[in-house]
Amino acid sequence: MSEQDLMQKLAGMAHEMSDHMSAEQLRLYQELITKKYEMKLAEEAFMAAANLESDEDLYAGKALRAVRLVLEDKACRLSGSEGVILASYHKFLEGDEHLDTKRLNLFLGSFDRKPANTTKIVDTLAKKRLMEARSEGMHSHKVFALTRSGQLHAEALLDQLEDSSRLSVVNG
Repeated sequence: MSEQDLMQKLAGMAHEMSDHMSAEQLRLYQELITKKYEMKLAEEAFMAAANLESDEDLYAGKALRAVRLVLEDKACRLSGSEGVILASYHKFLEGDEHLDTKRLNLFLGSFDRKPANTTKIVDTLAKKRLMEARSEGMHSHKVFALTRSGQLHAEALLDQLEDSSRLSVVNG
């Protein structure tokens, strides 16, 4: 049944029903329809929000796989800064908002990609506003977070590495 046919049928039924209903019954019926309409809007909004979350999860899952593939690919030569940015982005996508250089070293070490001095690289990236230091210590591991521009930089770097066979994209 087409939408136009359905609307005509509903209009006819509503007209016929209204002929047999009192004013109070019509008012109550109107309230019922209004509540059903509000419920339908809420249901559609909920489904849209749930779908948005699942789209974000799909994107994060795809990005996590892409970072792991780049880090596992020994033919892909990365600078220390590139490795730290990608590893930090990976940890960010996993939900680690704050990261310390020790955990980052362990993660990069699992791919045989640990740079010589992660703390110095984090300091350099912080000067470029790609990271934000959260604690300072002379000989301790730094706690830091990837900034929004660092996230965008990591996404762009990942896109470049996926789309090209160049050995290194950024010097750092």
